[in-house]
Amino acid sequence: MLRNFFKEALSEFRKLAKGGLFYIFGSSVVAQIGALLSSFLVIRNLSKVEYGGYVSAHNLYSYVGIFIGLGMASAVMQFCSEHVTEQRKNAIYRYSFWKGTRFNILLGFFILFLAFFKQRSGSAVPAYYLRLMCGLPFFSYANSFFLTALRIQRKNREFSRLNVISTILTVFGNILFTRLFGIPGLIASNYAATAAAAWLGFLELRRSGFISSVFSQPQALPDSSKKTITKYAVLCALTNFTSTILVLLDITCLDATLSDPNILADYKVAAVLPSACTFIPTCLITYFYPHMVENFSSGIDVFKRYFRRLLKIFTLINFVVFVGLMLFAPLMITLIYGEKYANVLPIFRVLCLNYFITASFRKLLGNMIVVVRAVNINLLHTLLAGGLNIILDLILIQRLGPIGAAIATVCITIFITLLELLFFRRFFRRTAGSESRT
Repeated sequence: MLRNFFKEALSEFRKLAKGGLFYIFGSSVVAQIGALLSSFLVIRNLSKVEYGGYVSAHNLYSYVGIFIGLGMASAVMQFCSEHVTEQRKNAIYRYSFWKGTRFNILLGFFILFLAFFKQRSGSAVPAYYLRLMCGLPFFSYANSFFLTALRIQRKNREFSRLNVISTILTVFGNILFTRLFGIPGLIASNYAATAAAAWLGFLELRRSGFISSVFSQPQALPDSSKKTITKYAVLCALTNFTSTILVLLDITCLDATLSDPNILADYKVAAVLPSACTFIPTCLITYFYPHMVENFSSGIDVFKRYFRRLLKIFTLINFVVFVGLMLFAPLMITLIYGEKYANVLPIFRVLCLNYFITASFRKLLGNMIVVVRAVNINLLHTLLAGGLNIILDLILIQRLGPIGAAIATVCITIFITLLELLFFRRFFRRTAGSESRT
């Protein structure tokens, strides 16, 4: 029986390798190693107070960053992965690109408003950093859009190559510019690396004829389709909070409650490795998402089998990562960030548990809910998770300090995961029943 299990597992991984999973996975590994190397060299050379100021500014930017492009990249992935004509796909690409780009103008002004608010509240340094970040959404969206187009066309090698190039530029830029100019240099490096990656993606798509076929096509989307796509994109942008809002809220509540840049630096460092490891479910989702849509289009029974299969894959892979993080936690923190961050070990281990639950279940379940177009459920869960997390944060931070924020995050993650599993249990029963009646 065990022999058959390993045979089936080996066969499964061979299929995934042929499909290009390991191009995506390999480039994601390189990207995360690069990010960790960059953070190792950058954080070690900054004081806790200096880095804490950047954490405060970047945390606010991250809220805005979720809405870059109005979620149009997610809409493109969904609607252009479905069985539609090439003409319709091109019309969706063109509409989504310009809609998202125009929306980023509003985001830029909103970031400046947040900087003004920070300045008035007495946080001059984070306000300055926010002003420097106001143009980032334009470059980030262009890069995200071009990478999404490569994924839909199953150009996994090209997608992976761009990821690796972007990582190399980011690592060297962060190290060099931070050493020369401090935090402003770090922000400038983000501009340069993202802009370069977006330009290379544009050149790759122009070479394949994608740019000319999309932007020279006269066909426009009907208004009804525009409304459907925009509504879906907005809901996707809102529900992307499900994978990021809890840690963001933790830092926001710590900043508002304790107002200590040292604590912000500690919590951010404790969250870096667990957050970095989410590249594993993210690259799995990147690979599997078009297949999820195709299986859903093939009928509920096919989709249900695929759903169970992915749950097993995600749980097995992420459990191995979780055990490794827990075992080597003291060594990793001391080696990467130095003795000055040794006190973050308890927070780190709590956030590792949150990683396992999020990576094994929440990432997959949230995307599966998007696949079945029940994005309003994700939105409801997001609002519920955000509200409950703020309440728990304010209670536990006062009593336990920064580790209270981590415990609050784990509690909310478990609660929302159970709600998502309950949704799919009802969804499969209801859908199977309606198909049997027809």
